Amino acid sequence: MEQALNSPEDTRVAATSAPPRKRRRILRVLGYIVLALAVIALVAHFVWRASGSNEWELAKDENGVKLWTLKTPGSGLVRVRGLVEVDSRLAGMMTLIEDLDSCVDAFCYDEKRLDQIPSVKGRAATYVRYKFDIPGLKTRDYVLFAERNQQPGNNQVDVNVIAAPNRLPRDECCVRVTHLHNHWKLTPLPNGKLEIDFMQDTDLGGLPYFFTNFALTEGTFQVLRDMQSILDKDRYKNAVVEDIREYGEN
Repeated sequence: MEQALNSPEDTRVAATSAPPRKRRRILRVLGYIVLALAVIALVAHFVWRASGSNEWELAKDENGVKLWTLKTPGSGLVRVRGLVEVDSRLAGMMTLIEDLDSCVDAFCYDEKRLDQIPSVKGRAATYVRYKFDIPGLKTRDYVLFAERNQQPGNNQVDVNVIAAPNRLPRDECCVRVTHLHNHWKLTPLPNGKLEIDFMQDTDLGGLPYFFTNFALTEGTFQVLRDMQSILDKDRYKNAVVEDIREYGEN
């Protein structure tokens, strides 16, 4: 009886049938793991979408830069706001924001002013377009409406920038950014410094929200952290903007 159970034929059957059963078990376990991860990801997605205080919360305070994020329940994206003080006149910062030749310092290219809109003294409005490369991804194409206003008294400058995606036909080269509302608040201080308060509310288009949130948060921090080194360049230190009043000027 023992010999029959351990015959060469039985040994061959066992050798050929055991590995497929083992592979099936492994595949079944892997399937359960993938399913569990998918369920966890789905739950995390809905939890994240439902979360948010709708208030600014401090995310970073490093290298002279303060950074806040705001999460609204129902949205996957966060808004980002950063604050920094730099040694600069308003003219230098306004040149960086508005002069299209400064696009290279903001890591964009193919800049173009589409339309300058007549406005009253102390205000300015224009349509602009530029492109921005994200390594490994399709180029992002921005068509924007920018409006600038300088307050009387403290000479604070507010610059609102919003997406104007239908101002030009889409370009097959790029992903057109359709949601953007950014705001610069520039306040000249009595000590000669300039306070920069920058808020971004942007959807980079076609990217997972966790990637966009990371890119906006880290990107805003790095821009403000490096702002002084940019404004120390001669083109900004010596800039002149005729319709901008510096601190103490009327």
